[in-house]
Amino acid sequence: MKRVLTVTKTTRVLKIRDLLADMQAGISDEDLLDRHNLRWEQLEKVYSKLYYGGFLSQEDLSWRVELRNGRDASHIPFTELEASGTLYQCGICGFVSPLHFSTCPRCREINLRRLTTRVLNSATSSQVVHQSAY
Repeated sequence: MKRVLTVTKTTRVLKIRDLLADMQAGISDEDLLDRHNLRWEQLEKVYSKLYYGGFLSQEDLSWRVELRNGRDASHIPFTELEASGTLYQCGICGFVSPLHFSTCPRCREINLRRLTTRVLNSATSSQVVHQSAY
């Protein structure tokens, strides 16, 4: 009887310290791809995870978009953050993010059915709209 070996998707481990140092040094996204052996889709995930994890702020993402000098910046989640006008809040610890999350980056709890959605008004206040039932 032959045994069949199935290969599943592998996850690469990147050092956050090295990535952040390169980003803060102003290295272009193309150089980040070469230096860390990434594809564009992977770089998009890296940006999202760094933002979710609190390692990059909206100002950092804005600066990274400016470094693109008019070139395509769709892999940087900042464009989605500006457009949505929606905030998501963890029902357990209160963490607020403009990006939707099912697992809270702060408390690491799964927030199914406990995620509060807020819509930003033109004045800087926000209003709770509903409890999500994701």
